[in-house]
Amino acid sequence: MRGGPAATRVRQSQRRYRRRLLEVAVSVRTDSGKAATGTAADIGVDGLRLICPPTLVVGERGFANLTLASGEQVRTPVEVMWKRSALGPDGLYGLQFRGLEAGHRSALLEEIYAPGGPLSAAVFDSDDSDRAPAGDHNPVSADHARYYLRLIRRLEQVHKLSAHDSDRLLFARLQQNRSLPDALVEHGLIRQDGLETFMSAIYQVAYINLEQSRPDLTVSDAIPVGIATSQHIVPVRRTDGKIVVAMADPLDLPTLDLLQMRNRNRIEIRFALIEDIERAINAVYHAASLHSVDRLFNQMGQAPAAQSDGDGTDVEDLETLQKMSDATPIITLVDSVLRSAVEDRASDIHIEPFSDKISVRFRLDGVLREMRTLPKNVCAAVTSRIKIMARMDITVRHAPQDGRASMRYNKKDFDLRIASLPTVYGEKIVIRLLEKNPAFKTLKAVGFNDENYELFAPLVHRPYGMILSCGPTGSGKSTTLFACLQEMNDRSSNITTIEDPVEYRVAGVNQVEVNAKRGLTSASVLRSLLRQDPDVIYVGEIRDRETADLAVRAALTGHLLLSTLHTNTAVQAIARLVDIGVDPALIGSSLIGVVGQRLVRRTCERCKEPYRIGSEEAIVLQEMQVNDIPETLHRGRGCAHCHGTGYFGRVAVHEVIVVDEALRRLIARGVDSSQLLDHVVGCGFKDLRHDAARRLLAGETTLREVMRVTV
Repeated sequence: MRGGPAATRVRQSQRRYRRRLLEVAVSVRTDSGKAATGTAADIGVDGLRLICPPTLVVGERGFANLTLASGEQVRTPVEVMWKRSALGPDGLYGLQFRGLEAGHRSALLEEIYAPGGPLSAAVFDSDDSDRAPAGDHNPVSADHARYYLRLIRRLEQVHKLSAHDSDRLLFARLQQNRSLPDALVEHGLIRQDGLETFMSAIYQVAYINLEQSRPDLTVSDAIPVGIATSQHIVPVRRTDGKIVVAMADPLDLPTLDLLQMRNRNRIEIRFALIEDIERAINAVYHAASLHSVDRLFNQMGQAPAAQSDGDGTDVEDLETLQKMSDATPIITLVDSVLRSAVEDRASDIHIEPFSDKISVRFRLDGVLREMRTLPKNVCAAVTSRIKIMARMDITVRHAPQDGRASMRYNKKDFDLRIASLPTVYGEKIVIRLLEKNPAFKTLKAVGFNDENYELFAPLVHRPYGMILSCGPTGSGKSTTLFACLQEMNDRSSNITTIEDPVEYRVAGVNQVEVNAKRGLTSASVLRSLLRQDPDVIYVGEIRDRETADLAVRAALTGHLLLSTLHTNTAVQAIARLVDIGVDPALIGSSLIGVVGQRLVRRTCERCKEPYRIGSEEAIVLQEMQVNDIPETLHRGRGCAHCHGTGYFGRVAVHEVIVVDEALRRLIARGVDSSQLLDHVVGCGFKDLRHDAARRLLAGETTLREVMRVTV
């Protein structure tokens, strides 16, 4: 028996608000005159699968006419990407959209993402080799898409949003994985300081800031976690006989009916952004599971410390250690650390044992910050749990080990690169967090100012030569070069990367992972790669003379080669190649450009405030050659959003050298770095501090951060 009268009423309510999607009829005509008519098997943001007679040819382009369930006709350019013969006399084709007219994207996507619709993700968002690559975006899930489609429809009704603006917002959210409120601000449709009021007026429901009004953990029983997660709703507090809940979509009437039937208290609705609700759900419902960890700590608080074997390693019975690491509280604890790191955008987790505690630190925006401490008693169990996840040997505690693991959180997949190191107080663990399918930035989105972009962008389209990106570890070098690869990844070039290790998978790019134990070094792979007819080669890092020589020769023989060097400035990259042992004449002939960069922390927008500068700061600005010294700058006072640091996120600052004929001759002559610098400065070169000063004066970062990063 499926529930009682209440459940029946819920199902009736859900059916009352559910929309049906009829089949989408499709007719295609290619540029060569071939035509086909059939039915869409499924549709996504990027294209569709078409069942029709086998008359189309892979690679051809043309136009498709789609007849939606509403009767609306949509015409769009398409390309035939793949074909399968698996449906009797008919064929199954993959068609990729080449563009949609204004207004049609929103109509089509509303049909696609309707409950009961044919797809919950993009057709081409798959690892299937016979499908087209998804491109440089990370499509949102179907429930997010439906939510934003309803929201945009509401915007059209209340604020007369144009069809063109609707399409721009949908593209930003569904294909670029951008926040809709961020897109509204960026496209000039609303000011940042009026965003919450604007969104609240759309729904005619009061807005609640979940960062400031933290949900009460004791009301988690009001809404089951499954409903909270699927319907994007979170209980906030219980007061005066009512329960205040935050909803991403206050128009979701079936969910409101369901909540009211489950609770005797009256439900009072507040509006919150979907991203804030998801973070609040994680905080509210995950906190309950941590109570068992707290109980474990209380039980262990009086336990004697583990004995030492004289080498600084705790003496533990391995069977007991295995049981402890497999215990639910320890698993919950480790999971909570990983989840918190993802939520806080940490790049690395440091778990460090000391004499009286375990320190857990996250690297946030390039800076380590202690997030919590753990009792020393659980050190061995926590370490063993992580080593088991990474398939490392828990019996080996006197030697460093490396391992890998995976996790899925908030519908995103992550690779975990795990390294252990024995210390005098136990094993230290460092975990690098890597999102498996990130939304790669375009070259324009990397953060070049207009002048540097005009200098650097043309280099990417040169047929051959060497481009170097330089800076210290964690300065965004690889991000910039992967943006270059995205710029060139148009299926007309053979692009191959040599990486140690491969951190991100890129559709349409051949990626090779270095493995020295098996003889796969950067140099050996590069030597073999030159026989693979490459157009573009990316080498993760030039570390030795053999790799450098091969890279230079590849650039001289008709290939575009991109790589990184660990140097402080762009000019020093040239000297570094000479120090490695590369012939200066070959460097001068092959090198076409160098970009140096750093990442500076961005001032938190939620707590940013102006302040009047002092005399010392004015002197520093003068030394940075700022002509018009401002009276005020900006800084973050610290808030919950930025963990009290005053910073949230990072932005890049760059310096770009384009190798002209005069510089080429100087390099070939083997002149030192100071002479090279004099030449490029005379040609108008602007260093990192100049770009950082631009960010500073725009209120994007602080003077202290500029001095920290660019000294």
